[in-house]
Amino acid sequence: MRKAEFEVPQEAMTEFADAMASRNLNNTVTGTTEDGEIVIEVEYDKDEADEVDEVEEILEKLIEQLEEEDEDEDEENNRRR
Repeated sequence: MRKAEFEVPQEAMTEFADAMASRNLNNTVTGTTEDGEIVIEVEYDKDEADEVDEVEEILEKLIEQLEEEDEDEDEENNRRR
C-alpha cells in the first residue's frame, strides 16, 4: 500500500473532494496546516497511481486558479486606491 498526502486550501476542498470521490480513492482527513489547509492522506495500490497523479494535477490547477483570483483582487484593490 502506498500513501500520498495533499494539503488542500479550504476554498478548493469541494472540487478536490469531487475529484477524489469520482476515482474511489481511499482517503482520510488527517488534520490542518498552520495556513488552514486541510491535510488529506490517500492510501492506494500501484494500479491506482494514475488516479492519484490526476488528483494531484487537479489540485495544482485549483491552487493556480486561487492564486490568480488573489492577484486579480489585489490589482483591483490597488486601482481603487
